[in-house]
Amino acid sequence: MPQDNTLQTGDARQFQSDLAAVCGAFRVYPANRPSGSVRAANVGGFDIVRVATNASAIERDERAARRDHEPHYFLIRQLAGSATMSQRGHKIRLAPGDFFLASSTRPSVFRYGVTSLQASLHLPRVQITERLGRNAASGLHLPAASVIGRAMSRAVGRLEQGPDQIAELIAIAAQETDHEELRLFDLAMMLIERRCGDPGFGPAALAEGLDVSIRKLQRILATGQISASAAIQDQRMQKVCKLLSTRPDLTVTACAETAGFPDISRFTRDFRQRHGCTPGHYRKSSR
Repeated sequence: MPQDNTLQTGDARQFQSDLAAVCGAFRVYPANRPSGSVRAANVGGFDIVRVATNASAIERDERAARRDHEPHYFLIRQLAGSATMSQRGHKIRLAPGDFFLASSTRPSVFRYGVTSLQASLHLPRVQITERLGRNAASGLHLPAASVIGRAMSRAVGRLEQGPDQIAELIAIAAQETDHEELRLFDLAMMLIERRCGDPGFGPAALAEGLDVSIRKLQRILATGQISASAAIQDQRMQKVCKLLSTRPDLTVTACAETAGFPDISRFTRDFRQRHGCTPGHYRKSSR
C-alpha cells in the first residue's frame, strides 16, 4: 500500500467531502482541532485510498449504505495509530498492520485515537461474493502477526497481478473465524485446494503466496508427510475424479484442464498409474 507523506488540512468539511468523493458518504465527527487528508491511487486497476485523520469517529449510517452507487468491500489496513472498527456486530480494535474487511452496503462506525493512518483497498463486490455468498464476512479481522495476515500483506503487495489471491484468503479466513488461528500448514493446504485448478500453480507460487521460501514450505508440509508437488497433484487428482463422475457434459480433456493438468498425455499416464485404469474407464465405472 502507498507509504508517501500525508497532506494535512484543518477543514473538517473539506475532509468529509474528499472522503465522500472516493469512499462514499460518511459522517465525520471532527476533533476540536481537526486535521486529516484523503489521498487516492490506482494500482492494477484497483483503488487504494490512504486516510489520515484525528477525527473522533467516522460513521456510515444505514441510509448512506443503501444508496451507495458502487457496492464494494473495503479491505482496510491500519498503517499507524489505532482504530476501533464496528460493523455487523463486530467491534475490532486495530493495531498497525492489522486488516479489517468492511462492506460499503452496511452501516459502520470507525472510532479513532489521537491520530490514525489507514489504507483502504476497494474490492469489487462481485469477486468477493462469488466466493463467500451474498452475506460475505464483513467485520472480518486479520491480525498482522497471524499466518493469514502475513499472507494477506504479501497478496496486497502484489495487487498488480489481480485480486484473486486476496479474495481466496478472505474466503479461507471467513471459514475459520470460529476456530483457533490457522497454522501455516493448514493455510497451505487450503490454498492448494482452492488454486489447484490453475495449471501454472506450483510449489513456487504457493511459497510466494505464503511469503516463505521453498525450503521452509517443504519443511512445513513435511510435518504432514507430504511434499508441495505431491499435495498439489493429489488435489488435482481428487478434482478430476469428481469431474469425471459428476460432469458427463465435459470431455475427459476438459475435465483434466479444469482440474489444472496442463499436459493431457502426462495426465493420462499419471491417472493410469494412480487408479489402474484410463480416465475414460474410470468415468464408465463410476456411473
